[in-house]
Amino acid sequence: MKYFLTLFILCFTFYSRAQEIVKRDRKLTSQVTEQYNVLKSDYSVFQGQYAAYLKKTLIAAGNYSNNKKTGTWTFFNKQGKLCQRYNYDNQTLVFEAPPDSTTRFVYIVDDSLKNNPRFTRPVRIGGSYYGYLNYINLVRLPKDYWNLSNQTSVVSMEILVSPFGRLAEFKIRIRPIVPDFYVEDALLNLNIKLLDDDDKFFVPATLNGEQVAVRVVIPCRFVGADKIEML
Repeated sequence: MKYFLTLFILCFTFYSRAQEIVKRDRKLTSQVTEQYNVLKSDYSVFQGQYAAYLKKTLIAAGNYSNNKKTGTWTFFNKQGKLCQRYNYDNQTLVFEAPPDSTTRFVYIVDDSLKNNPRFTRPVRIGGSYYGYLNYINLVRLPKDYWNLSNQTSVVSMEILVSPFGRLAEFKIRIRPIVPDFYVEDALLNLNIKLLDDDDKFFVPATLNGEQVAVRVVIPCRFVGADKIEML
């Protein structure tokens, strides 16, 4: 009996140490910082509380369990206003704030002007700012475009969301700020396979009660030689 008790104590001690966590922080973008915990035994495994800040403004908060998001996460816009709550345990959108006057997203749907349309937009988990930061991080403009600026060109992200709420296509569109009939828009295709599966999930859009594909246009601007950020 004494042997088994000693063995149990040793196993419990080993398990407890294996679950010890370490606080970490890192830059998600040049302006967004993540604060989170990882297992002391494996720094690649997120465990416990997570928060992301745009400078000093909280934009995301939630918990991880063994590298998976758990419970209800809360997301805020760039001004720190509550925009979304999502429960990862049962994959339920608990709350979604309506778009405000500062939202500049454009949603394009085929035949959207027919049949007295009733449209609900696709919802990106994480909200209209934090939810797209990994998209922004995927963009690295080729050297041929390093001489462009916000004074000469307009840049935007174009995302195609399938009727099932899955990311189907991701492009960057660049056009002259002054329309030129002889100059075509530049379209750069991004490899969506480089995104995690969670980043490809949306609550589907609907048109007259049926799920539909939607193209989402997100205005951006150039920052540095090869990067962009959302307006």
